[in-house]
Amino acid sequence: MRPRLLLLEPDAAFRLALIAALREAFDVSVPNRDDDLLRLARALRPDVALFAAGDRQRGEAMRLSRVLKTDVRSVPALGLYTHRGERGPSAAAVKDVAADGFLPSVVEPGALLPFAVALARGEVVLPNPWPDTAPLGLRRVLTRLLGRLGSSG
Repeated sequence: MRPRLLLLEPDAAFRLALIAALREAFDVSVPNRDDDLLRLARALRPDVALFAAGDRQRGEAMRLSRVLKTDVRSVPALGLYTHRGERGPSAAAVKDVAADGFLPSVVEPGALLPFAVALARGEVVLPNPWPDTAPLGLRRVLTRLLGRLGSSG
């Protein structure tokens, strides 16, 4: 029997690409807008859940993750991911909601397949070091400034 995967991805085009990439190894379920996600998760009993947790979705993804992992315990493996250019949750926030993995900066839908497979095997997939959450422009300025300071000594 193939593992069941619950997918929460708000972007329709990316969601279709993810489904195509993930259905190679999983039976993928995607909730409708009107679905009660907690009820759906209890009914489906997915083996893995993947939630987009970037800028716009972070609050909802974190709330649902906490409920599914700590209150309902209906999802054994839950991973959060962001799209390229989005700010993700902090390491403390991911730990707080008991997520089993976080994949920053997903560009290619196929990158989520090995991530989901690892989660389904019971692996904890967290980046080390945690991604820098400073905005890209600020990171460039700091990098230039620190580079200059470092070369002047």
